[in-house]
Formats: sequence, C-alpha cells, structure tokens
Amino acid sequence: MTTQLIPVFNGTISNEPALLCNARDLHAFLEVGKRFASWITERIAEYGFFENQDYMIASQSWEARNRGGHNRKDYHLTLNTAKELAMVERNEQGRQVRRYFIECEKKLHQQSSTVIAPHRECLPKMVYHHQSKYNPYRAYVWNGEKNVYIGVYPTVDDAVAAQQLFYKNGNVKRILKIQPEISDAEKEMFIGNLHAVLHNFRRIDEIWRSRLRPALEVMDSKLVYLLHDRFNDSMCVLPTIESRIGKYIPPKLPR
Repeated sequence: MTTQLIPVFNGTISNEPALLCNARDLHAFLEVGKRFASWITERIAEYGFFENQDYMIASQSWEARNRGGHNRKDYHLTLNTAKELAMVERNEQGRQVRRYFIECEKKLHQQSSTVIAPHRECLPKMVYHHQSKYNPYRAYVWNGEKNVYIGVYPTVDDAVAAQQLFYKNGNVKRILKIQPEISDAEKEMFIGNLHAVLHNFRRIDEIWRSRLRPALEVMDSKLVYLLHDRFNDSMCVLPTIESRIGKYIPPKLPR
C-alpha cells in the first residue's frame, strides 16, 4: 500500500476491534455529486446496513450557518461496508478505493500483534475474551480477505489450536457449550427441515441466475452487485452442509 487514499483508523463496533473510515472522506473521494447527508442515508436504507454492525454514528453536532445552524452527523464505516459502497458507484474511483481497503486489511493482518482483553489479560493475535461461563475465548483467523469467525473455546490454548487447525486444514471442529440430549426423532426432523431449506435455496438460485439477474442487468440495477455476492456466498456453503447430512433427493412422483 503506497498511497493513503482515505484515512483508515482502528476503532470498535459492538465491542469488537475493527478498521474504520469516515464516510465523509469516502463520499468526497468517490465524487458522488450528491449531498453527503442524502447519499449516506439513502445508501444505508437501500442496502440494509445496520448501525453498530456495519457503521456507527461517531458524532452529531450543530454547525453555524448564515441563516442558523444545521445538524451534522459523522458516520464511521467498517471497511466491508466502505468496500460495498465503493463498488456500487461503478466508477474508477470506486474500484480504486476498494482495492485500497483490501490492501489496508492485508497490511493489518500481516503485522504480529496482541490484544488486551477487558480483564487485562494479554491474548494472542485474533483471540478475544467475552462473557461466557463455559467458553470465554472467541477465535478468528484471517483468510486473505476478511476475518473469519471459527468458534468459542474454554481456554486460550484451545482457541490457538483451533486457529492453527484452520490454517492447516481450512476448517475446525468447534468446542461448543454443553447441550442437552437431543432425541433421534428431533435429529431426523431437523435434518429433514435442513434438506428442504437447501433444496429450496437451490431452486431460488436457479431462478436468480436464469431470470432475475438478467432482468436486473437489463435495468442496470445496482441490486445485481449486492445480490450476486449474497447468492455466491450462500451457494459456496451448501456443499459443506450436504457433505455432513447428505444431498437431498426429491421423491419420485407417481405417474
């Protein structure tokens, strides 16, 4: 990362550390051509961003003007939110700043660091303390593009071992809280319901690819970019689930 296009800084959202940027800086760089307040509120509503998850309101103040003051809000965005906002502008500035944000995240996770937990315990990189009686250590890994949550664990050593297992095999067996016994009938019902959900989602994905996406592309709708990523991400998960429960085979209907 050679040039700082937009200032990126460390912050917290929902008590979790995160890289953030000021939405006003992003708005100015993208050269949107619309007032900031209108642009940010429309984008939040249009793409379903959540406060204290995708962004936070950092400050709210009154600024003096010739005919009285007006209310000014500053929004701090997570880099994932900022990348999505940059992408939907569909211009060279958007593509440039999206690549810049990806480089910011890579640079952060290439640096070795530790995190001081609320109880002042010095924890390994990407292991965080949270309130839990059985599994007080939450572990994440960096997959080259984003943080990946891999589970909660009873000890720091278990969390670190899970991180190492993920980097080695690409997955982990999470250590979960003690759960009550589940009957065979409940298990069978759950797997049956899950099969139905997966089967229905495959049909929805087929309709998306054959009908909805072509129609939205003809309309030049920005929903194409948002829905394309959502469908792709979801379809990538289906084979993993089916490898555990088996692929659903619809029953043959009588002729």
